[in-house]
Amino acid sequence: MVDVATRPAEYGHGTILASAEDEARKSTQGRRMIQERVKAMGKDSIYNLTGLVRTFPLQEHDLDDLENQFTFYTRFLGRAEELALQYTGANLQECSAVLCNRVTSAMLAIMLGTLQRGDRVLSLVGKGRSHPSVQQAVELVGATFHEVQGMEALQQAMRQGPWKMLVITPLTPSKYHVPASDVREAITLAKQAGQLVFLDDAHMMSRSVFYDEPVTFQLGAVDIGVWSLDKHVPGPRGAAIVGRQEFMQRITAQVFQYGLEAQSGHYVAMVRGMEAFDPEPIRQAGVLARQLLRRLRPKFGERLYQAAAGVALAAEDFADVVFEHAGNSQTPLIPFEISTVGCFLLLQHYGAITIPITGYPGAAPTFRLMMHPDGARFGLDRLEEAVDATIDRTADLLHQPQAVRQLLLGEERS
Repeated sequence: MVDVATRPAEYGHGTILASAEDEARKSTQGRRMIQERVKAMGKDSIYNLTGLVRTFPLQEHDLDDLENQFTFYTRFLGRAEELALQYTGANLQECSAVLCNRVTSAMLAIMLGTLQRGDRVLSLVGKGRSHPSVQQAVELVGATFHEVQGMEALQQAMRQGPWKMLVITPLTPSKYHVPASDVREAITLAKQAGQLVFLDDAHMMSRSVFYDEPVTFQLGAVDIGVWSLDKHVPGPRGAAIVGRQEFMQRITAQVFQYGLEAQSGHYVAMVRGMEAFDPEPIRQAGVLARQLLRRLRPKFGERLYQAAAGVALAAEDFADVVFEHAGNSQTPLIPFEISTVGCFLLLQHYGAITIPITGYPGAAPTFRLMMHPDGARFGLDRLEEAVDATIDRTADLLHQPQAVRQLLLGEERS
């Protein structure tokens, strides 16, 4: 029997970004570049093309109620959970919620609360891979993690059970999409096999608005879902875990036991972010994204794909485009590094911020241009020009590893 479900391939490390420590240093360098640009040119000199809003929308009168933990409980206890249940379409009588400080911590709590050593977890994505935090949390518990791309591979893998859990990522970090019809079918298959169903629906708002699809719990018999409150949502970095109460009691215990919960100010900012959510900016960003795809597709062909309300090139495809412009593919850099170079050059010369600039170790190295929140302000004409110039500049650095090191990691600091 052929094992069709395997551990997903890592994004990879190269000669400059050679470890998680280098990726962390790269993120620090990206943030330093943003800081220096804003100090020199003002906050309007940067353009957020990440799709991540990450605001902290406290209202002035909230501060009085954050005076201490007791006034916080009195005013806000339960409000974020109630909103999360409503937004995800969960059954209020059967489900509950807990708020975490980020999606990665939510993954840890979910796996600690549902899995045991030796359990087998199957993951479904459309293409690419799921967020590394899913696999990391599964393996930290001592379970095994296997992943497939697409429904045909899922159907084959189901026959290689038993599986304790099916993880479905309807929209991956690289914005590969599993259509709602396939998600529904996958949920049905899992339930027929007695599996727990977990939807990593971190990008729920982008997915449901751009593709006009149901929210998490309206897709079928989902047991647990996670939703990010900063991805196309005007809130802080954070996550809502929503699930059936039979699982949530233990998951919530793990959240509080290991300090994964959102703290008081963070929690209130989540409430305000959910209250302020408006789907219209996502719809407008989607219109721009479709226009951008039509403009760039003649240059890049099918390698360029619709990344929900944005467009993207996988790291390998971005590298191939750069090689074509350079006239050769001889370089000490790997595609992961080449794509990241492109993103840093886009920031350096145009002030455009993409995910690899500030992303933590494990973030997808995709060259991804999201139109929310600042695509319209940047402008499609200028963005097309910026992409062309960035590819040329990246090609010029293929044989200059020291210049790349300086760009991505900055000066050595004691």
